[in-house]
This record gives sequence, structure tokens and C-alpha cells, in this order.
Amino acid sequence: MGKLFNRIITVSLNPAMDVTLWVNTLDFTEPNKTTGEKVYAGGKAVNISRVLSSYGYQGCRCLGVVGSDNFQAFSALLREDGVDYDFIQIPGAVRENLTLVIPDKRILKVNRAGCPVPARAMHELKDKLLREIEGAGRCLLVFAGSLPPGITVEGYKSFILSLKRENVEVALDTASFKLEDIQEIEPFLIKPNLPEFRAMCGTDLRTEQSIIKFARVLAGSVRHVLVSLGGKGLLYVGSGGGMRVIPTPVDVRSTIGAGDTTLASFVYALEKGSDPKEAALFAAAAGTASVTLDGTAVVTESMVEAMVSRMVTKPVKV
Repeated sequence: MGKLFNRIITVSLNPAMDVTLWVNTLDFTEPNKTTGEKVYAGGKAVNISRVLSSYGYQGCRCLGVVGSDNFQAFSALLREDGVDYDFIQIPGAVRENLTLVIPDKRILKVNRAGCPVPARAMHELKDKLLREIEGAGRCLLVFAGSLPPGITVEGYKSFILSLKRENVEVALDTASFKLEDIQEIEPFLIKPNLPEFRAMCGTDLRTEQSIIKFARVLAGSVRHVLVSLGGKGLLYVGSGGGMRVIPTPVDVRSTIGAGDTTLASFVYALEKGSDPKEAALFAAAAGTASVTLDGTAVVTESMVEAMVSRMVTKPVKV
């Protein structure tokens, strides 16, 4: 089977530097000294590119908008991870998100808002994306991550729709859109986590059947629906059927970036010729392997393959 896409382009409007700090104490009166720290290039779209790079996938490029103040440090991290990138620089700084790993392996995460993105930068980004798409063959544009100040949900949706072409598919991993927005965009793939899926559908979704029901509804407009269920695994629903993938318990070190790993791995498996259910199994194994790593360190393909045998699958009627 040939490649599904000639090029995968991840689009990041609000990239980050993910700073993970480890402390042995949590003292609100005296300074807490770190016992370790690590900085990774981050943001959902960037993480997806990092994972694809780790797998050795050559057809991925990361585009977006970035603050210029600390861009050199950010770009050095991207180069370390082998990410092919092209960012439009704007006034301000790449936001630094803080993850504090405190005793008992509890995690406190603080995400900064990011710097405002002016309209001119969005116009430049659109032009850049159109040049990337032109003559590239079949492309997948992955829009993932939070919106920075200055970008409205309606504006973001219009931006995405303006880039859809006959040879362009869209993947979404963002908490911004409601069910009706998704149905209008008609993406190739969505991958919300459960809280995001609840917000998208406007209901609590307290049972597995209710989650499956709404995934079926979305499958009328979306080729592949993946819902991350945290420690309970993954739900996949597509036109060719559905499946639940349930992991065996693992030692969780960090859940940050696990969803991004899941999306990247699903697309990667499809690119290698897997059918959607096989790809969902690989994706769930990748997300599970990801949580065994510190910070937002990325998985390797061998780690994921070793995790596949620890997954349990069951069919879902669609």
C-alpha cells in the first residue's frame, strides 16, 4: 500500500517550552529546591512533530507563529528532536509552561496563555501554508493545541476551512470546537480526551455507551474519531467499525503529551499501511508508553511495539 499522505504539516499557533521541575518538598513558607529539571519544545502540534520525527518519518513539517524573544532557545530544542520547522516570528516570547512534580508523584501543571497573535501573522501563515500545499500532493494539516490571545474560535475555524482543498485533509486536536463546528469542518481525524469530548458534545457522557453514541454521531462527519480515556485507554470509531483498547496498568511518570503521541502514532501507523483498527491499537500502545516517560520525552517505535502486546481490545458496534 502506498503512502496515505505525501506531506504532514502540523500547525502551531501557541507553541511552548515545557519546563518540568522535580522537588522533594512542598513548602509554602520556604523556597523549594529542585532535584532535577528538564526543558522540552512543546505545544500539541510541536509534540506531534517530535513523535513523528522520533519514528523516523521524513514527510512532516511544523509551521506556526512564535514569539521572537526566546525563539533561539526554542529552535535549538526543535533541532535536538530533529523537527523540520518554519515559524513566523512575532513580538513577545514563547510561553514557558511549568510542570512541578511533587512528592507522591503528584503533578501541578500551569500553562501560560501565550503572546497575542496579530492578524498580519495569520495572513503570513496562511500564505506559507498555501505554498507548502501547492504541488505537494496529498497533504494532512494537523491543527492542534490551545488558541493564543487574539484568535477567536470563529476566526480559527474560518482559517482552517480556507485551507481545505481537494488534496488536503485536516486533523484536529483542540478543545476549541463544538460538535457543530466539527461537523462543518468535516476533518479526517479528531482526537479529544474525555473532558474535551464532553465539552465538544455539551453533555456529561457518564457511561461508555453515551461516549460511543456521540462518537457514532461524529463519525458521520469525521473519518476517524479517537477519544482518549486516560488510564482506561482509547475509543476508536470510524466508518469501518469501532474498537475499545484497554491498557494493562503501567507506572505513570507523566501524562503530558500522551494524547499528542496517540494522534501522531495513529497517523504514522496508517502511513505504514495499517488498517484503522490496527492503527488505533498502535496509537493506544504509544499513548500508554508515553506516560511511563518523564516530562514530555518522546517514545520510540520499539517502545511502542513492546507495549502493543499489553493492550486488550474489544469490538464496538457502529
